[in-house]
Amino acid sequence: MKKAPLVLVLVLAFAAPAVRSQSQVQAPPKTASTGNIPSTVNIPVVDIEMTDVFLDHCRVWIRFTNVGTVPIDKNLTERVWVDDVQKDQSVMHVVLAPGALFAYAVGADPGLNISGTHTVRATIDADNALNESAARRANNTKSASLSCVVSTKAQVSQTGQLALPDLTVAMDFKNMTRNDSSGFTVTSCSIQFTVVNLGAGGAGPCKILLERDSGPGGTFVPCGPEISVPDVAGHQTVTVTSGPYQHTGPAPTYRATVDSHNAVAESNETNNTVTKKFPG
Repeated sequence: MKKAPLVLVLVLAFAAPAVRSQSQVQAPPKTASTGNIPSTVNIPVVDIEMTDVFLDHCRVWIRFTNVGTVPIDKNLTERVWVDDVQKDQSVMHVVLAPGALFAYAVGADPGLNISGTHTVRATIDADNALNESAARRANNTKSASLSCVVSTKAQVSQTGQLALPDLTVAMDFKNMTRNDSSGFTVTSCSIQFTVVNLGAGGAGPCKILLERDSGPGGTFVPCGPEISVPDVAGHQTVTVTSGPYQHTGPAPTYRATVDSHNAVAESNETNNTVTKKFPG
């Protein structure tokens, strides 16, 4: 009977759990529920941007870009206002890969045209078909002050006859560079336009339309917005430079037309265009 306490002590000693020191206790592994998201997870972002509002031949154009990380394939609504008065609403099927952009002439032919200076505002995805967040919808609208002035400064000569201007244009390629580092040649240049008024009458402001052929036997397509030309007095010359312009592959042919939308009444309307092949 005297050994019972000893047996009890031994039982308690073996039943006691082992106690680890603080340095031996291992923390449970972290999981996604703890807020640690692996850096390799890509969160899809839907984001379309109204990139530009501009004029071509006094017609309003818009340009929008997919600045998100996922493709867009949706019917989207665009709305356009001129001086806060809505002038156009259209629904279009937009298919854009990330980083891709699209330019669009507003309105059915002959389109939305302006004369004078106006504030033009355009919105893409006006009905939020893409379900963008409020923060990302902030770039869906863009405003621009646009001008298209139709004018002429015809004068009366000393003989009493109307003295009209007569505009011609020439062009020269400047600042030409070639970059072959990407595996193919990218050629860049600026273009200097020389506008000569052969007539006695002064010419008001006008535009130059620059186009480039799309390949051998191809049609000419615009290179971008028109280039502004200031007043040209009778028998005077002005020069304007625009660019840069880039192309790959074979050397294209450029075509320039001064007073491209007949803003200036001229004595000769048949000599306003020149073509020139880029040196290959």
